[in-house]
Amino acid sequence: MRAAFSAPSRSNSALNPLPASAAALVFTGERFTPESRGTIWYEHWHRYCAAASLTHGRRVLDAACGEGYGSALLARRAAAVIGVDIGADAIVHARSRYRESNLTYIQASVTALPLAPASVDMIVSFETIEHLAEQREMLAEFRRVLAPGGVLVLSSPNRPVYNESGDVANAFHVRELDRDELKTLLDDHFPNQSWYAQRVLAHSLLWRDRGAGDGVSFDVFADDGPSRGTSPAAPMYFVVVCAAAGIPLPDLPALSLFDDGELSLWREFARAAKRERQLTWDELDARKIAEDRLRDLVDNVNALSSERQKAMALEAAFADARARLADASERLTSTQAALARETWAHAETRARLTYRETFPGWIRWPLSVARRRLTVRQP
Repeated sequence: MRAAFSAPSRSNSALNPLPASAAALVFTGERFTPESRGTIWYEHWHRYCAAASLTHGRRVLDAACGEGYGSALLARRAAAVIGVDIGADAIVHARSRYRESNLTYIQASVTALPLAPASVDMIVSFETIEHLAEQREMLAEFRRVLAPGGVLVLSSPNRPVYNESGDVANAFHVRELDRDELKTLLDDHFPNQSWYAQRVLAHSLLWRDRGAGDGVSFDVFADDGPSRGTSPAAPMYFVVVCAAAGIPLPDLPALSLFDDGELSLWREFARAAKRERQLTWDELDARKIAEDRLRDLVDNVNALSSERQKAMALEAAFADARARLADASERLTSTQAALARETWAHAETRARLTYRETFPGWIRWPLSVARRRLTVRQP
């Protein structure tokens, strides 16, 4: 089934980027979740805020949309947005959390998109290509579903720099690329390219105050959504170039970034972030260990309960056997008593018969019979 884009009417009410109607996905390290903070928050939201300015009236595909936050942001301005991700849990979460009439989520692979040829005007694919071995296949599929006049906005980590701090490699990355490798892949289907660089840094910023129209923009993302301002934040200081009336003023750059050449402020922050990230991974590992131990404990408790039930059944069987044994013992005692009485009676009879066979017994027997008869006849 191939999905088709449409541009239904919808209200102009603001879409809350983080609805409270659905619980957050657990961060595993595979995909960004908007509850995460630190550099990863700046990196992901910045890319989507920048791309959002290009989506006016377009049919947009968000390839590998993750938990859906970026697709929901793009849907504010786009005619229609389809978020595609291979993760079933992510798609179920996205459908529950982000609901707009022009927003659809589909579970599919980016190498086999369930879309008709030339059905989208713009594709956004952030931090996707490095997760795949089939990178050429993904780009060919993008070319297939993209309209002739459409554009692809793609991001990819720069391999020589991405892990420059020597951290453990990202286990979810299959093949990271440097600039030349990425360009070579793009050249086949997307030879017309405009490159931009992104990195979270810690600098001193000096910018033109209220300098609209000078080519510098500041993308800001807050609770009410993305916006583009004349400054990144309220200035801590003012730097003023001034002169007497009529004197032309020299220009400073519209935007100046300053550091010590060693990125020392950034590296200090990066060290703290690395430690915090390590603590996060340690917490995830500890949680996994705790879950494993809990499963073992549940298994042991269940096994103990089963053994206890078996023991109770055996005890009941033993009690029944003891009762039956006591009853049999009582019957045996009664039988033995009766047997003793019968034995005594037989012995008594044999004694009388033996006596009767003797001469005195033979002489006395007729007299005994006559005496018994006389006793019976008496009234």
